[in-house]
Amino acid sequence: MKKTLLISGILIISFGLLSLSCKKDKKVDTTIPVITINGANPITVAKDSVYSDLGASASDDKDGDISANIIVNSNVNIHSIGDYTVKYNVSDAAGNQATEVTRVVKVRVL
Repeated sequence: MKKTLLISGILIISFGLLSLSCKKDKKVDTTIPVITINGANPITVAKDSVYSDLGASASDDKDGDISANIIVNSNVNIHSIGDYTVKYNVSDAAGNQATEVTRVVKVRVL
């Protein structure tokens, strides 16, 4: 009986220590991705011309290249003189949101 209790106690303690060490080894991803603008910033374009944004790239320490996940929000109007913004956002698989990056597009009569 004492042997059974002793073995049971050892197994319970061993399992508990193993569970704690597994939890300790799991690292939570808290690092935000980094967005890098491609091309010039700011950029000046001629009024009524064609504007093609060069985009951005994004990388994450765990997920690698996540450029395909970038969300672009642009208010550029090439038919009206002014300064406009193109905003780039992305999150990694853990839900960490990158710091938003903005390109300024200056529409001018050239």
